[in-house]
Amino acid sequence: MEISCPISAERVNENVVRLIAFIVACIAIGCVIFSNYWVMFFLTVDFALRAFSSGKFSPMKFVAINLANAFSLKPKMTDLAPKKFAATMGFVFCLLITATFILNFLTVALTLTAIMIIFALLESLLGVCVGCYVYTFVNLISKGNKY
Repeated sequence: MEISCPISAERVNENVVRLIAFIVACIAIGCVIFSNYWVMFFLTVDFALRAFSSGKFSPMKFVAINLANAFSLKPKMTDLAPKKFAATMGFVFCLLITATFILNFLTVALTLTAIMIIFALLESLLGVCVGCYVYTFVNLISKGNKY
């Protein structure tokens, strides 16, 4: 199976994306440690700002850009489309986590949070975009192909 990602002409700094993913993982780990999922609402809004707009008003993007500048990380440009798709996945995950927490389905909330932490750590530490794998799988299923 060949992995495919959404593509676009727009570019984004991969170092900033990876820093955002690391921040997401840290916040999600904090949610688990302190058994407090209310901050997931913040993550939901932030993912929405990055998934459905330019991300100009995303607090996490602002922090990540400033961290990249503070650490003098040289910009490494990459395609924006896979990162937008991953942000959309993050939005859906955070929405589900928030809903399951509010509905008191704590085991489901914990499981979804653990999956999101793994995805965020894969992106931030190893540069592995799980969104590309999901995108490939969704395309195969929607076209009726077997993988």
